[in-house]
Amino acid sequence: LRGLELETPDIIVSDILMPGIDGWSLFERIRKRPRFSEIPFIFLTTEKELPQKLRGFHLGADDYVTKPFEVEELYARVERSLEWRRQLDKARRGDGAVLAGSVEHLSLPDLLQILSLNGRGGVVYLCQGDREGEVHFEGGKIIHAWSGNIQGLKALYRMLGWEQAEFRVMPGDGITRDNTVDLQIDTAMMDGMVSLDEWNRWKAALPASGKVLAVNGERRDAVNSTTVTEPEYEVLARTRAGSTIGAILDNCPLPDGALAQAICSLLDRKILLPVDPR
Repeated sequence: LRGLELETPDIIVSDILMPGIDGWSLFERIRKRPRFSEIPFIFLTTEKELPQKLRGFHLGADDYVTKPFEVEELYARVERSLEWRRQLDKARRGDGAVLAGSVEHLSLPDLLQILSLNGRGGVVYLCQGDREGEVHFEGGKIIHAWSGNIQGLKALYRMLGWEQAEFRVMPGDGITRDNTVDLQIDTAMMDGMVSLDEWNRWKAALPASGKVLAVNGERRDAVNSTTVTEPEYEVLARTRAGSTIGAILDNCPLPDGALAQAICSLLDRKILLPVDPR
């Protein structure tokens, strides 16, 4: 704190567990000083719990490195944070994208946390192969997401699974859209990661997306005699309409992970059978 009075640093890297004053308090005291409010700040800690990480982002930190770590990782995080500030300065001057890169280097959950919890506004454009999507911010809050023919939380959760996507963060385009997302960012991210975990657990057991599901006539009575969950009910309703597995996943508003589990459960109980489309 005394050093800040002598010279303004390019970036601050601070431990959390320190004697006298911890990293949280240090960060808050620095951020209260207007001329230091935008110095990039990276936390170092041995605490791995997600709530602690979210606390750092809620305060407005730029990044978070968990011990033990390789010094090259810290260098990379420092350079990324400095580049973020350079891109932000360019955006304020009207020089184009606020930030651009790959989710392989900056994960989408981390990017969304940083943008939201630091009060960013604008649009995150995502592209992975032939798939595209957008996440819209207003006052640091996610208000809309879409990908293909789906939108809202389902689209947001699906894009969290894009592991090789390229992104661009741009100022808002001025187009008014319906608010399709209405969850706090930390809740949306945690729910989204749970859904993604479910999807990754069940997707390998799914038949090909072009397969049609049909009710097994010999097991039809089992549908009425057993408890059917909401996702299973949605799957059965769309099965009777002759939808493919891909269409069920795209057209049902429930998360992909819950639908995949429901499909696998119904197939395992022989209530549904996969058939080739006519």
